[in-house]
Order: sequence, then structure tokens, then C-alpha cells
Amino acid sequence: MAAKFMTAHHKTGMFQLCPELGPGKKGMKINASGPEQLVGAWAKYYDRLAGHFLSQIGQRKFRTILEAGCGKGQLTIPLLRRVPNRVEMIAVDSSRGPYSGWLDELGKALRKTELGKRVRLIRSDAKRIRGVEDESVDIIVSNELLCDLPYDSQLEKALGEFYRILRPRGFMIHGEWSSSPAVEPQAFLVKHWPSWTPDQLFAIMRRVGFDKFQVTYFGTTIHFGYVNAIKELRGWGATETLLKRYDKLLKRKGIELPFEHVVQCQK
Repeated sequence: MAAKFMTAHHKTGMFQLCPELGPGKKGMKINASGPEQLVGAWAKYYDRLAGHFLSQIGQRKFRTILEAGCGKGQLTIPLLRRVPNRVEMIAVDSSRGPYSGWLDELGKALRKTELGKRVRLIRSDAKRIRGVEDESVDIIVSNELLCDLPYDSQLEKALGEFYRILRPRGFMIHGEWSSSPAVEPQAFLVKHWPSWTPDQLFAIMRRVGFDKFQVTYFGTTIHFGYVNAIKELRGWGATETLLKRYDKLLKRKGIELPFEHVVQCQK
């Protein structure tokens, strides 16, 4: 039977049925076969992603980093643990709709650590960032934010705000799960909103004024066993009818995150 590909893409919710990784990719898959492994798998994933982002930032000197669409802090906290203590972070999130209350959750998590002293939380839409002055930020990062800006006009407004608050030669880096499979697995659809391709992002970023555009790929993925797969898919909007339809397939294969493309540019 010919392989099919269908995706589900939400804030952190695009999945494909689990394929085997090809030659040379051993060790890039994090296993979350049982419920007891789920929290640790996500923590490991975001820690590795934070490391990848910082490897792309490289030797650039910076004192202020802004994360747009920080959510519950899945990436925020791993980034803070890796950057020098002198670095201040501004964490911005609308914290509304399906993400209502997430910024409060991040605040609670930060108050349990010493990291909170270095973070300023701002409840704001990325298309109009309040409380951040012009040319006051050295680095902007986001992960799975741009897919929530599906129209050119929305994306251009957000990128215009990023351009406004970045200092001259400031650096920007965004991670997005790819809507194309790395292999050809069978898969199924929960909710699909096309993600931006690197070519599309390049065109709009250049129009806003950014340059030195580059793309890298983050090759780590998570394999979710049946129970975890059901939990994650429900979280991203899967209906019970759809889950029932694919129940046997989920029991056999579970689901797996696709790889991320990471786009970066400079003001």
C-alpha cells in the first residue's frame, strides 16, 4: 500500500506516525513509551532545542534576549539555564485562547527557582508588543509561534515589531516543525494549518528589512507510545471519533514529532 502523509499542526501539536530513523540518525529519537517517561522526554527535547538555538547564536555578545510566544516556558527555562547570569530575558505571550493561563504557569515555575530574577514577563500579542522599547533587545527567539500567524499581514506585523525592538545587527531565530515528513510514514490528520516554509519566511523577512538569512535543522524527535500519543493528540484537538478510527494504528506505531527547521536572520 502506498504511504500516506497527513499532519496535525497546533502550538506544539504536529505529529506523524512513527517511522524508523534512517542510517546515521541513531540517538536523535527520545522515547516516551509509557506515561512515566512523558515529562522527562519533553524536558530533554526542549533542553536540546535550547542548546541548538544557542549554538546558532554562537559567539555573539548579548545582554537581553526576548522570547516571543513563550507559553508555559518549555523553552524559556532551558534557555535561562544555559545563558550567562548577566543575561536578562523578556518572555512575551498573549496567554489567551487555547494558551490562556500559560504565562501565569510560567511565573509560578520561575518563582520556585532563582531564574525568575532574570525574567520579565509581558502579556502581549506578538503583533503589537507592549512595554518593550525600540532597539532595546539583542536577540529574539521563538518556537512554534509563526504557525499561529497564518496570514501574510499577521506575520509581517509581528516581524515588524521584532525589527522595531531589535538593536542594529540584532539576531533573530525561530523554530518551526516541518510540514513535510523526513521519511514517508503513514500518518493522520488532527488539525492542519500550513506552516511557513523557509522560502516564504525569507521573502517576508527581507521585505521587513532583515538580512543574512539562514536555515538549520533540529533533528531530535520524540516517539510517543500509545497512552502518551492519545494524551498528546487530545491536547492538540483530536476528536474522539478520529482517535477511535485510528486506534489500532496508534497502538501499533504510536506517534512521532517531525523535525524542526530553524530560521535565523539579522537586522
